[in-house]
Amino acid sequence: MASTITHAQVFACFGNLFSKHHKLSITIFIILSLYILASTPAFARAFTPAEDPDVILHNPDMGWILYENYPIDQQPGGSSTMVTLPDETFPEVDEVAVMFTWYDIEKSEGVYDFSKVDRAYDYWKSHGKKIQLRMSTESLLFWSAFDPPSAKGIPDYVLSAIPSNKKQARRFERLSYTVVDARNLYYQSRLRAFLRAVSAHFKTRPVTLIDLRGFGLWGEWHSGYNYLTTSDRICALKSIIDIWSTELKSYTLAISFSYDPDSPPSYRNGPADHFDPSYTATYADFLRYSAFDYAITKPNITLRRDGAGGAIHSNERLLCENAFKLGKAPIVAEFAGGYSQAKKGGEKWVRWVISDALSIHPNYINLLGWQGSDGLNFCREQPELIRQGLLNMGYRLVPVEITAPDVVRKGEKCRLGMKWVNRGVGRALRDYHLIIALADSSFGSIISRYDLGAIPTSKWIKGNTYSIDKTFTPSAIPTGDYILQIALIDPKSSRPILLPLKSSRANGFYGIGLVHVSVSANRTHG
Repeated sequence: MASTITHAQVFACFGNLFSKHHKLSITIFIILSLYILASTPAFARAFTPAEDPDVILHNPDMGWILYENYPIDQQPGGSSTMVTLPDETFPEVDEVAVMFTWYDIEKSEGVYDFSKVDRAYDYWKSHGKKIQLRMSTESLLFWSAFDPPSAKGIPDYVLSAIPSNKKQARRFERLSYTVVDARNLYYQSRLRAFLRAVSAHFKTRPVTLIDLRGFGLWGEWHSGYNYLTTSDRICALKSIIDIWSTELKSYTLAISFSYDPDSPPSYRNGPADHFDPSYTATYADFLRYSAFDYAITKPNITLRRDGAGGAIHSNERLLCENAFKLGKAPIVAEFAGGYSQAKKGGEKWVRWVISDALSIHPNYINLLGWQGSDGLNFCREQPELIRQGLLNMGYRLVPVEITAPDVVRKGEKCRLGMKWVNRGVGRALRDYHLIIALADSSFGSIISRYDLGAIPTSKWIKGNTYSIDKTFTPSAIPTGDYILQIALIDPKSSRPILLPLKSSRANGFYGIGLVHVSVSANRTHG
């Protein structure tokens, strides 16, 4: 019958041999030492990685956005950043949103010219920026007064084919723009064709986000076609949402959750600088009126707010909060005014404007000033606010505690316990893979690594602690001391996610602490 030999029995046996065979006993002593080390129980040890609260992380799907208007404005001294500031690279910015409308691409039916968009895309990509499309199928207003006009939204050939009783002329700041009944079948067919052309064109030019600017002034989902009944309006808005989400199904779309001035005033009553639940009695009607309740059911539609810094009411804030809890991301914040305008309110106001943008859980925030010199002045004059944004927007994943055995047995499962937090106000878009590595304790080179699979990082939000338990089994690795390292890998790019830890490594791994790899303790005698 097999029985386990105790340490005391081994020592007793060794004592008898030592008295009779001195040389033999030395050899046995070495073997005994290895046996004791291997069979000693491994004790769990809690590591607390040193967090770096000040390090700036440039991770995927988050950061400051610069606007580029080149496709609609190539004039010297105009609104194009690449034209007016050709020597500026905006190192603070991670992504550039290129603005254009349907009108600027398709001047005649079925003929699509993306050349100006491509030029802006290539220019900023060469400066290391990722690209978004600030694309609208509605009027962007101000540029329509150019000669020749641009940014008119709907192409002229489409407008001319739509009956007059399905078009309306609206005005804003003494400028007029035309809106159409989105239920018109010809309009829908041409809209679908245009969006299919966009989808095909950018298959080889990756973009991180596309604005769903499909209704009303600037495409911001307000001040659009006035329908006879609320039911007619909802039907039309749902058709727009369906067309965009279907034809651009491979892309993430951001719809503006603005209030509509055409709506009942009760939908937007109350303060615009903070949330007050007493003004949300009309919340359900607010959602329904603009079909936001329908939009958030679409898996590829997220939210943006073109009005941070003084124009977000309680119903809108509640929508954003609820959508975020449902997992909608990335949320985008755009300011209601520019930097030069904000400065007139004083330094305290400028700081509050940034805080207001951060309150809606953004992964992205556009520069205060949007583009060009106003955006550049914000970067130069407010470096601390730039830092505040980068330290808080998006996700900031921190392993606050890692529990691992101090002795790891070859061929035996090793259990790791982890506690993580997200210090960012946004969220990761994907579940990242957790990688464990054992590195040489002298030189830091990785000897062995283990992919422990995806962990639910896309569900981690600020204010909660998330426990992760994983196991791995070391095998073909020499005994000895090793540095336990961890990394998070983005499955989309296979690149590491940066963590705010002081023990960073160039390869994306972070040192946690020393562990000893030993031989297996599973030894029995018959």
